[in-house]
Amino acid sequence: MTKNKNYLKSNIDYLLKSRKETQISLSEGAGVNRTTIYNILEGKVDRVQSSTVRKVAGFFGVSFSEIQTSDLREKELSNDLIALDGNMNPIAVPIVTDTTLMSALKAKIGNLVVSSEITYFFGEGPNVIGIHLSKEIRGYYNKGDVLIVRRWVNEGEGNILVITPKMTLRVVRNGRFSSAS
Repeated sequence: MTKNKNYLKSNIDYLLKSRKETQISLSEGAGVNRTTIYNILEGKVDRVQSSTVRKVAGFFGVSFSEIQTSDLREKELSNDLIALDGNMNPIAVPIVTDTTLMSALKAKIGNLVVSSEITYFFGEGPNVIGIHLSKEIRGYYNKGDVLIVRRWVNEGEGNILVITPKMTLRVVRNGRFSSAS
């Protein structure tokens, strides 16, 4: 159990706001009870279980130690002041196979993250995952490729990877679909 409630609470609050997440999305994504998240943010708990801290840290892509002992808001602001685009620190990205992802759609993403290999991605943003393809997506990606994807981002650039009701991966680009072979 951790006693560093002050950093933990302020960091969770900051990460929720800066990553445009909600207490509900954190709870569901990290596999932590909503009441626990609420109680941490309201300062109603003296000690938070290490397993809870690990799940929350994993959801946001920060380290167990960092979320408890650093002021993440201050750290990110100072990094923005001294880092130029292209000079980013890597984020740890869990890699899951497309078949594992499909079979675990109703599971908590935190369970996948904890049991997965990781790679590093020089970019920014929360909710990033690597998908290792077991089949090609004709015209776009080959079998064996690892796609780095971010949940719910559509800035008008790049491909959008979707899971169809028939449980296949498809790429949407300029309104055109392509399915995995």
